[in-house]
Amino acid sequence: MAVGQWITSIIGLFCASLSAVAAERLPRLHALTDEWTISGLSAGAYMASQVAVARSGQVRGVGVFAGGPFYCVGIDRRRAQGECLTGAPDPAAARREAERLAALRLVDPVEGLAKVRAWVMAGAADDVVAEPVVRATAQFFSSFNASGTVFEVQPGLGHGLPTRDFGVDCGATASPFLNRCGVPAVARMLAHLLPAAPVTTGATGRLLAIDQNEFVPALRRFWKTTSLDATAYVFVPQECNRTRCRVHVALHGCRQGVALVGDTFARHAGYNEWAAARRLIVLYPQVRPVEPSFVAWWLPHNPHGCWDWWGYTGTDYATRNAAQIATIVAMVARLGEKP
Repeated sequence: MAVGQWITSIIGLFCASLSAVAAERLPRLHALTDEWTISGLSAGAYMASQVAVARSGQVRGVGVFAGGPFYCVGIDRRRAQGECLTGAPDPAAARREAERLAALRLVDPVEGLAKVRAWVMAGAADDVVAEPVVRATAQFFSSFNASGTVFEVQPGLGHGLPTRDFGVDCGATASPFLNRCGVPAVARMLAHLLPAAPVTTGATGRLLAIDQNEFVPALRRFWKTTSLDATAYVFVPQECNRTRCRVHVALHGCRQGVALVGDTFARHAGYNEWAAARRLIVLYPQVRPVEPSFVAWWLPHNPHGCWDWWGYTGTDYATRNAAQIATIVAMVARLGEKP
């Protein structure tokens, strides 16, 4: 490695450790965290399904935009570029894996999934995650809760999250992966997951940059082996400073985190407007691109800043013990603490 590249690697690691300095601490809001919901796009959708299974005792709803079924890859990473993106994975196999991991007490008992509502969407023009892959996700959740599961195919949608009027063309597969389709898909998803949410007209809120580092397991944080960014975001409706609110976790897709698009996903995906009017706190955890180098050979291979749905952080990536899942759960727990 050239001296210049070595210096660049050192500077990159140093800057990553300081990037949360300007961020606030995640506030304690005494939120209602015994039951919370989660959603995501693409890699974030795969992760949302993993969290829903691993923590089905707490999670009561999951929204999946262009994501495959639970533990689709297993420990065979070759499936990540084949069957689990463009094939037709077996939802029954995903259920068997959930039951097996539950028997080993690596995820919550699968009986909890009977209470999980699921909203799943595929893009008709998505050439990254094929429709049969996404349909298998809906079938997986439906096998536990058929009446609470919805599956939709959005006409003309490429690989992205459909919005009413922000982002690239509906059929595109391009940054920031928010696609103008004239459809408030996030609002529809949240309405299904939280059908009884009270409405407050004219409500507002604040989007805060917060320090995510303090929630990452200490050793993993020191060695930077989780690919989690130092900074994350939280949207806090004004009402939630004086009343107890529910929590939703929104997970970005690959190439959609703060390191690459700033707060675009957190600000424009469509969560905040719905959440402000319905007393819903939205947490936006963040993953950053990471690649090994000569000076930091131990780092995971995650060049596009994806959530771990194929095992780059270790073989426990889909379990309660997974570093990324544990970090998300710890952040939700902080929101539930009294000020």
